[in-house]
Amino acid sequence: MAKERYEGLLGGLYHRNETFLILSAVIFLVSLFVGYAFAGLLDPILKSVLGNFKRRLVQGELQLTTLSLFANNLKVALMIYGGGIFLGVVTAYYLISNGIFIGYTAAQFDIGDFIIYTLPHGVFEIIGIIIAGAAGFRLAHVILNFLRGVLKLQSDFSVTNQLKYLFEANQDELKDSLTLLGIAIILIIIAAFIEANLTLAWVQYMKGVV
Repeated sequence: MAKERYEGLLGGLYHRNETFLILSAVIFLVSLFVGYAFAGLLDPILKSVLGNFKRRLVQGELQLTTLSLFANNLKVALMIYGGGIFLGVVTAYYLISNGIFIGYTAAQFDIGDFIIYTLPHGVFEIIGIIIAGAAGFRLAHVILNFLRGVLKLQSDFSVTNQLKYLFEANQDELKDSLTLLGIAIILIIIAAFIEANLTLAWVQYMKGVV
């Protein structure tokens, strides 16, 4: 019974937000492909960005520890989610920019080595980013519905009560957006732990097998 209820909660969450999840996945994955396929054209723009990222690693600004990796990726997830306040435009921007950067970075290495190094944690990280994007788009939908309601406020009724009604009418959608964000954060924590503690052992094993 508990398992069925759990699956029902997740299933319901997915079906209510299926459009946003698909939209987020398409935007991110297409951007990733663009970054990889057109790496040469993007080189003048992103070469310095990748160089700065490497510098942060070398100088210890970004450490390969669970906490440091989690903090960095959490910042990205929160920016993607918070972008929903601006009707999803900023959410889409961060999905596109992160997707293109990851795709561009992949093109700078042997694709086999890149997959080996990133696969264990990358699966959780990418899914987390996509879910954070869906949460941001759901938040944008909440904001849009609220703004539509505000434009229809009637002067002959209590404004406070009308605003309260609008909030209550969108409360479930807001909860969905926060639940999706929570799931994204959990996946990002898992990704950070794997990258910091298990990746090197995984790479050594795979190199030995290959």
